[in-house]
Amino acid sequence: MFILKFIVYMIVIYSILKPFENHLVYNVAYQSYLLLKIFTDTSYSGNHIYLNRFDIEIVAPCTGIIFISLYLALLLSLSKNIKEVIAGVPLLVIIYLGNILRIFLTGFFGEIFSEKVQWVHEVVGYLILPIFSVIATLMYLKILSRMRSK
Repeated sequence: MFILKFIVYMIVIYSILKPFENHLVYNVAYQSYLLLKIFTDTSYSGNHIYLNRFDIEIVAPCTGIIFISLYLALLLSLSKNIKEVIAGVPLLVIIYLGNILRIFLTGFFGEIFSEKVQWVHEVVGYLILPIFSVIATLMYLKILSRMRSK
């Protein structure tokens, strides 16, 4: 029953959030640019970040909406009441910041390994955001455990 509930929530939540991806692209690009600017010479325009050796184009999948949807589906599937849902929602920030860090690391290491930038993109992408999603989930499970033991 849990799996079915999770899948239904995932489809519904992603369907609701998907239209916001195109708007979120510009925020994610700008915030990633600000972080990159601290460490390297870079410029920014719209959904593009221009580094010395290559450019990063932020597109809809780069917003992290899929991982946010997965987390929210898990949150709703595990929660027994609104109080438990509200306790888990602030942890979305961890997933969002993990996504910004993912783009930053792609740009940072892409500058160092510019001839292998696609490889850097894949490795960083498959590691960072899933790790931050698991961290947020484990934190939520700990919060849930404490709330239910009272």
